[in-house]
Amino acid sequence: MGAGLMAKVIIVCIGFTLLYAGLSRTACGEDLPAARVTVADQSASARADALKAAITRVLVRLTGRADIAHAASAAALIAGPQPYLQQYYYEHGEGGRLELIARFDGQSLRRALIQRGIPIWQAGRPPVLVWFAVDFEGEQKLVNAAAGPQLHEALTRAVAEFGIPVIFPLLDSRDRQRVSYSDVADGFREPVLAASSRYSTGLVLALRITRSRSDNWQGHWTLYRDGSNTSWESGGVSIEQALTQGVPMLAASLRPDYTLLPDLAASSRMRLRVSGVDSLERFAALEKLLASLPGVAAIYLYRAGPDWVGIQLSLNMARSEVEQELAHHPRLESTAPPQLAEPDGSTTDNPSSAQSEPTYRLLR
Repeated sequence: MGAGLMAKVIIVCIGFTLLYAGLSRTACGEDLPAARVTVADQSASARADALKAAITRVLVRLTGRADIAHAASAAALIAGPQPYLQQYYYEHGEGGRLELIARFDGQSLRRALIQRGIPIWQAGRPPVLVWFAVDFEGEQKLVNAAAGPQLHEALTRAVAEFGIPVIFPLLDSRDRQRVSYSDVADGFREPVLAASSRYSTGLVLALRITRSRSDNWQGHWTLYRDGSNTSWESGGVSIEQALTQGVPMLAASLRPDYTLLPDLAASSRMRLRVSGVDSLERFAALEKLLASLPGVAAIYLYRAGPDWVGIQLSLNMARSEVEQELAHHPRLESTAPPQLAEPDGSTTDNPSSAQSEPTYRLLR
């Protein structure tokens, strides 16, 4: 890694605020949680109402809960957003409407939610791969950013409001050879999942939007994961409304597995040594991997070598359970403890600390 690159790794760690995994995935340059709310004017009373609406939208993104505004434990946060407010300003949006843009301290809000017993989205959760089939204006097609950009944008906005990361298929020749509009629209599981395998995520959503006989729009949603599936319906007078009505159910389906309530005072510690970390990109990949593990409350870099790092984890579950997660992770390979050179040139096992530290190699 070299001295210069090792120093950069340390700087990156500081930039991650010595990452609170599960509390934050704040990367260098990442924007603070923000919301845009329409206001009547710039008066103090209009601003106070707008800030309450803005912090509510941010809390929905942090928790995935559509009902967060009605949660008694969150009432004080919504009623008094000022301690978490970083900045606000006004802009004119579509149609010349006056809008207030408020930016909040995401780290402090996550802590406040946890202190009130409200689970938050865990860091490093996998994205949802979305196969989006739409029957619109006499055309049946699959949607991504290139094919149906307006519909792609509408769904992307809707899931972003609930803090759900999504990806869309490339819809290239390889995809189209394996899956068709009918496969997605008619609920054929096998071709959809077969085509999804190239995208390396365990969460696959098949979404169909069609027009009903009453001239409204209907959405049929099926989420595939871990060999099972969950389905639900949505509707509205527009495609956008059918999408926004369906996304809360997607969030509700994901929350049991991908939200957590970290122990802010986690006292259990675990150190490990990971080799194969010879670049900033590799370090970032390791940081993301560890942040995604259940039971990891915080990550600290405490030493580094030419192609390895020493990491200390703060845990909020039994060490044995975290060790099991590490042992079964597909990108980690358990290795023997390192050996130290003696003055005569021979090698010996690294005493005490290295012997007690699990050692792994980060695979490509």
